[in-house]
Amino acid sequence: MRSRVPRYHQIAQSLRERMGSGLLPPGTRLDNQRRLAQEFGVTLMTLRQALEVLERDGLIARRHGLGTFVASRPVDYDILQLRTFAGDLSAQGEDVRTRFLRGQFEPADREVARALGLRPRQRVFALERLRLVGDRPTSFQGSYLTAALGEEVAKADLRVTPLRQVLAYKLGIEIATARETVSAVPLEARAARELGCRPGSPSFRSDRVSASADGTAVVYDRVYIPGDRFRITRDLTYEKINGSDTPEEIEA
Repeated sequence: MRSRVPRYHQIAQSLRERMGSGLLPPGTRLDNQRRLAQEFGVTLMTLRQALEVLERDGLIARRHGLGTFVASRPVDYDILQLRTFAGDLSAQGEDVRTRFLRGQFEPADREVARALGLRPRQRVFALERLRLVGDRPTSFQGSYLTAALGEEVAKADLRVTPLRQVLAYKLGIEIATARETVSAVPLEARAARELGCRPGSPSFRSDRVSASADGTAVVYDRVYIPGDRFRITRDLTYEKINGSDTPEEIEA
């Protein structure tokens, strides 16, 4: 008897099982669509339907101009801890590398100016970096400092020295507090290009203003992370109210 399960669902399940068994580990590039269609004996349209199911389930990711890959598990990001995204990755035992993209002086856009307490278009130092887990781009980060701080920071070798170390060891500025907002946004063009994604793809954007002990804004970070590579976690405790367990968020 012919199966009532649509052929594209059967194909999706077959590929899902290969991923679960380790035959297709995270980061593996799938064969091109024509070869996969030939392997399963279906049309390209049917094969694409199967891939859409897997993409919707977060099991594969299409990288613009590169192909389709088995998705890595998303990174758990504890928003209650004062750590960087790369710090959370490292804490989970991931192999994190940073690729320096550029450092330059430029006019502040409205958000940068507001975060640093400057006038719009006032000169700032912009530092761009790409975080990679293994060889996979995971986040695109722009860091912005006032021109005065930037003049000193730019003297360091930012290709090998983390910005926070430059601030602490060379300038004596310790980051004491930060305010962070995480939003779901379409991926903007430059970040998409560096991350190997399509512009407008679903992504998270983290806006963080880090301050010194006296409350002075030191650096504004704007980080884009593709939506399939990130999730926010929070720990909860339970307290009994009128005899029933009710989740209460841990105080920040």
